[in-house]
Amino acid sequence: MAHHKKEPVTQLDYNTLKKILDHSFDEIYVTNAEGIVIYVNNAAERHYGVKASEIIGKSSQEISEKKLWGPRVSPIAIKRKRSFTLEQKTCTGKTLLTTATPIWDEEGHLELVIENSRDITEPEGLKFELDKSTQLLKRYKTEVEELRKKEMSTPDFIVRSKKMSDLLELAQRIASVESTVLLLGESGTGKGIVAKYIHKNSSRKNGPFIPINCASIPSELMESELFGYAKGAFTGAHEKGKLGLIELANDGTLFLDEIGELPMKMQAKLLQVLQDNQYFKVGGREVQQANCRIIAATNRNLKEMVEKGEFREDLYYRLNVFEIEIPPLREREEEIIPLIHYFLDKYNNKYRVSHQISQNCLNILSSYWWPGNIRELENTIERLVVVAPETIINESHLPRHLLDNSQKHESLILFPKAVPLDEAINEVEKNLIEKAYKELGSSYEVAKALKTSQSKASRLIRKYCTNREKTS
Repeated sequence: MAHHKKEPVTQLDYNTLKKILDHSFDEIYVTNAEGIVIYVNNAAERHYGVKASEIIGKSSQEISEKKLWGPRVSPIAIKRKRSFTLEQKTCTGKTLLTTATPIWDEEGHLELVIENSRDITEPEGLKFELDKSTQLLKRYKTEVEELRKKEMSTPDFIVRSKKMSDLLELAQRIASVESTVLLLGESGTGKGIVAKYIHKNSSRKNGPFIPINCASIPSELMESELFGYAKGAFTGAHEKGKLGLIELANDGTLFLDEIGELPMKMQAKLLQVLQDNQYFKVGGREVQQANCRIIAATNRNLKEMVEKGEFREDLYYRLNVFEIEIPPLREREEEIIPLIHYFLDKYNNKYRVSHQISQNCLNILSSYWWPGNIRELENTIERLVVVAPETIINESHLPRHLLDNSQKHESLILFPKAVPLDEAINEVEKNLIEKAYKELGSSYEVAKALKTSQSKASRLIRKYCTNREKTS
């Protein structure tokens, strides 16, 4: 049977044009001037679930009443006399992007309206999923932030102030590198807890955290404690030798608290560890490799110690790659009451009691300067839990110095009657200096706390503190 080759299409006739339109992915929907549907292609079945033949010949009003889609776009395009585009929703749940274009005859009368509708349900679905993912991401970020805050608020380190929040964010960034860190701050501010926080957030978190208080070990024992000693190093030495703290901290962190108390001889040996990651055990001849991060802490002014020749300058700069100064508790008052409640719960559980603290007592505790910082606060709460005979801890259970502080605090701001301004200022200054000197004990610390010069602090102490001790 012979096959005849079909002639190629060279011009559009009605059937060819209809075939093109019927196979178009987009819906082509045409109405005449009266709003009667004169053509719609097969895409209508996908969009509305009805055949094209069920739509052709119907008026736009009839179609609208069937609520196959909405809103209508043709009336807007006709009114504006130009193409107009909007999104439509169909009865089958699809989303269409529809453009209506009015066609006008030579006399300016409406002839046809052609609507082109593209199914954008899938992109719309993707948009929905994207929006959903964005919302989930926001939620996860919020949850991560809350978890971060909880992580920051370790049991003995409750974070409420911006100062501490910023400090721990810095500590977290520093934790990601291997450099040494120097923690500065008064006694009891939580330097050890910050050191643990850095360790916990570092790549060495699975290794040991080894703390050593340089002030608590006699100078003659410091070397063997830190570096260990070899077998038979000296009379009375253990026959197998001894591991030093540097070796025990292998793959972890060595925390040198009170580094300012380290003897000069040991400072030189520690410098070698920081420079070369090498050391010798006491009595040993083999070079040992140090593989630990070192974090140091002090409540002393190392710069002044360097100037006085009491601390090696080269060691100071080796330790001080990153410096973090922890503010005293009096500079983060937002944390005092949360800490009080934390320690109250802690010691209620420890001693199996259920004490509460009166509001007046809370006010006194929160207004105190806490020169011993968190450590002093914890000790105070433990003592109150133990000694208070009643369930409610009130001001009568407080130590005398706290009550004295409260009375003096009131005298700073309250006067029984109007007094001359100079007299009031002198009274406030007197109470402030007496209180600061009684708690801090030196002109240097008073000047630091009151943010003034030491010479001025010394002059005011001589003026107001008749029973003063040495003020230098």
